[in-house]
Amino acid sequence: MNIIALLESISLDKSEINSLTKTDFTRIKKQLVAQKELHPEIEDADITKLLKALKTNPDSFRAVLNNRILFNFFANKEYPRSHFTNELASVEIEKVTLFVQQFLGEELKSFFIKNLETNTFEKIGVLAEAQKYFPDHLNFSIKQYALDKLDDAISVLKPPYGNFSKVLFIKDRQFFTFLNQIKDLEIEQKVKDLFEAITTIYNLDSNSELANKTFLAMNSFTAFDDDFTQKIRRNKDIADTKFEAYIPKKRNLTWVYVVVGLFIFIRIVVFFNSHDFNSFSNDEVTYEDETEHQPAPRKIDRYYTNMKYAIDSFQVFLTSYKETDIKQLKQNSSIKTGDNPFETFYQNPPSGDSNHYITVTNNTIYDMVLLENAVLYDSIKIPKSAHFIKAGDNLEINFTSSYTETIFNLYVGKKWGTFQTQTNKNLFIRNHSVVEYRFSELIPSAEEILETDYRFLNDAVIRYANGNLKIDSQGILVNPLERLKE
Repeated sequence: MNIIALLESISLDKSEINSLTKTDFTRIKKQLVAQKELHPEIEDADITKLLKALKTNPDSFRAVLNNRILFNFFANKEYPRSHFTNELASVEIEKVTLFVQQFLGEELKSFFIKNLETNTFEKIGVLAEAQKYFPDHLNFSIKQYALDKLDDAISVLKPPYGNFSKVLFIKDRQFFTFLNQIKDLEIEQKVKDLFEAITTIYNLDSNSELANKTFLAMNSFTAFDDDFTQKIRRNKDIADTKFEAYIPKKRNLTWVYVVVGLFIFIRIVVFFNSHDFNSFSNDEVTYEDETEHQPAPRKIDRYYTNMKYAIDSFQVFLTSYKETDIKQLKQNSSIKTGDNPFETFYQNPPSGDSNHYITVTNNTIYDMVLLENAVLYDSIKIPKSAHFIKAGDNLEINFTSSYTETIFNLYVGKKWGTFQTQTNKNLFIRNHSVVEYRFSELIPSAEEILETDYRFLNDAVIRYANGNLKIDSQGILVNPLERLKE
């Protein structure tokens, strides 16, 4: 526990900090020991650190306690400005910075890095208001992370286009609120470069959700350059008038697959009318064709580029990690057969009235997740449903393939939970806070098994023996690298 939260737990009057006596320290230590008995997360080292801070740096400590941003963060409070007095003015900033570095620096650094790597900017945007009291090395690291993210976004948004799903954080106004707190001329220039890149996307497709939402988000950034600020404001006004956010509607259970079929039919028509298939290969998606025979840039099919990358990236998240790199594991033993374990893509919509049932039996010692996907064209999949099936259990699934080909993928392992890895890459966040659940122990060849597509024409029994996954004759193996055929 950090020293501010620990001090708050014993309700010590801040005004007493500069005049504590030996008797006071004895009393405070007893209170802290008592708190440790009630709260096992408190360690002896935390108590020692707090007592040291009170003895050696009372002025700086009191100054930090009277800084609204720092105190609310470390104490996990939301006190208003009126709760604090402006006592930082009487203490040298350098002394406060040294205090923060010595007693709070590691927690600050860990918090910033974690949120930057997971593209969670709301809290660090607020916390960055106090950056002048941060150690120099922390401010340097924060700035480098910010510059790297801007460089990544700019690179993806310029021809040849990259995977837009990697840079969706530019639609988040909290990202630009955060940048606004730490901005200097170098960061502002990167924001200008990003603005130019997203403007080009907008000129190619004025209905681009990515471009319009980014214009809205950028309004949280106020530049040193007034002309640039005015450009941001004007584009925000354009996005306000032209862009309508998608609002999901309730589905009619009877006609749900008629609607799905109509949607897919429209997508196919749009796709075939707007693409030159000679510019695509089965091995690599080409995001823009800039040959001399093409007079103007082709509009970007956001659905095509984003969906393929999103599904591929999600599979990497589920399988591409080392068990030795797992940290902060929290297992979930309450999940049951039939539950949808994900929130990111698989929403398990109503199944309609198809009366097309299959029973899938998991006759292995591992748990599994059965991913039900609709194949729109080629190998691009639309996520439909995800079903958790415990080891030795079976599940009856109602699905239809009337309008699209239904393909199943299998994710197999043990110890279902949420965790991070040392690299912290390819994270998918549910409810803006928890890393999406996955297996912390994977079956051998889990990655290859997940990449393999299956069609289940009838009931299927899944077995695992001698390192190989086996499915009874009702399941037909489909080579995932081939074009799917009737």
